[in-house]
This record gives sequence, structure tokens and C-alpha cells, in this order.
Amino acid sequence: MLRTGSRQDQDPGPAAEALRLVKVTKTYGSADSAVTALDAVTLGLGRGTFTAVMGPSGSGKSTLLQCAAGLDRPDSGIVRVDGTELTGGDEAELTKFRRGRIGFVFQQYNLLETLTVAQNTVLPLKLAGRRVDRRRVREVLASVGLGDRLGHRPDQLSGGQRQRVAIARALVTEPRVIFADEPTGALDTRSARDVLRLLREAVRKHGRTVVMVTHDPVAASYADSVLFLADGRLAGRMDDPTADAVAERLAHLGDDVPAGV
Repeated sequence: MLRTGSRQDQDPGPAAEALRLVKVTKTYGSADSAVTALDAVTLGLGRGTFTAVMGPSGSGKSTLLQCAAGLDRPDSGIVRVDGTELTGGDEAELTKFRRGRIGFVFQQYNLLETLTVAQNTVLPLKLAGRRVDRRRVREVLASVGLGDRLGHRPDQLSGGQRQRVAIARALVTEPRVIFADEPTGALDTRSARDVLRLLREAVRKHGRTVVMVTHDPVAASYADSVLFLADGRLAGRMDDPTADAVAERLAHLGDDVPAGV
């Protein structure tokens, strides 16, 4: 079962550390074809922070996010989200935990075309069997600039508006941690900037923790810090990043990668 400091059906309140990975390893394939996506990664992220995760293609960024969010299981190591260890639970427990404590924003929006903006937004609440506060839903959608689009369907929205629905859907459950996987990858520059501001606002105003995988130095510059990955290992950290500094660091990721941050 999932391990916490109290009973599983009780919420002990926000943990000081939003995310902790201890020697997390994940390998795909076997024998000669085995690929180590994560190699004994250890890291900790404080609550109420915005962290970007960057690295070359194949560096382990998406695998890190999937293991950290409980969407994939590491071969070894410990994953704790908001003080709860995820690596010991069964799938039903993990699903319940994700619905209550974790929000997701993906590049491809993952909206249901047959549902309205409001219906897509409340879907996680309904799946979790939680009460839907219609006023709260309207407030969240208004906060992402969609207060006048509640009855629209996804095919009536722009790409940027669809991603705002995805962010509203992630926020409405009041998660402790939001994992975002290339959330601006399919957007134009203006829409991407709006989405990044919304994610930063989720941290600044609402105390959420955001972990964002991105390949874009400009997107990373909206974060409080950037973690760099190379060959499945942490390759450094940058606080108060700028787009130019991130781009320069990416261009010079060396072969000598530290064991942790």
C-alpha cells in the first residue's frame, strides 16, 4: 500500500517537500538491447516551486516525469509525492492518489471532443467521485480566461484555449503537484506565453508545485529553477534561469555528469 505519515484515507496536509526521488532507476528492454532511461536519480523539490526539466532527446526527461507522477514504475528507488511514497502501492491506490493530489497538463490537451469546456474541466472530480462546486469551476475557468467559453466544445477553441482548459482541469481538483509535459510544444508564441504565465500563477498565487518537462529555453525561463538531464542522470541545476543561459547550458552538457543534485 501507499505509505504516508497517517492513515491512507486521511490528508495530513501539505508536505514541506513536494517531490523526492531517491536513487530512481528505470531500464527499458533487456540484455543487449537494454536502455537505461534513469540511472539512480536522486532529487528533492520544495513545495510551491516551479521547476523545468530539460535535456537532449533520450536524456530521460519524460521517463522522470512519468515515474515521479506514478504513471510508470521505476525498477528500483523511492518516489515520494507530497510526503507519500508511491513505489509501494497497487494501481488502484495510485489512481486514487493521482486523482486527489496530482494534476496533469500534456502537449496534446487530452480533451474529450464530445464534452463542453465546463464538462471537460470537472471530469477529474467526477471520476474521483468528488462533489462538483459549480461556482469554483466558473472561477477557475474565468482565471484562465475562459469564463465566456463554458458551453463551447474543443473544436470551437484555438490550441491555446484548449491548453487553458487542460490547465483549468488540472487546477480544479486543487492538486499539490502539477506535472506538465511539453505544455507549450504545440502552441504559437503568444499562446505559449499565456500558458506559462498561468502555470507560474498557479505557483505564486495558489501555492501549487509545478514540474514541467520542456525543450524550449524560453519556456524554462518562466521556472524558478531548471534541472538538466543527460544519459538518464542529473547533469546540473540552474536557479533564476534566463533563456540565453539555459540555451548555453544545453549546448554544453558535458559527458561528466554528477551523480545527483
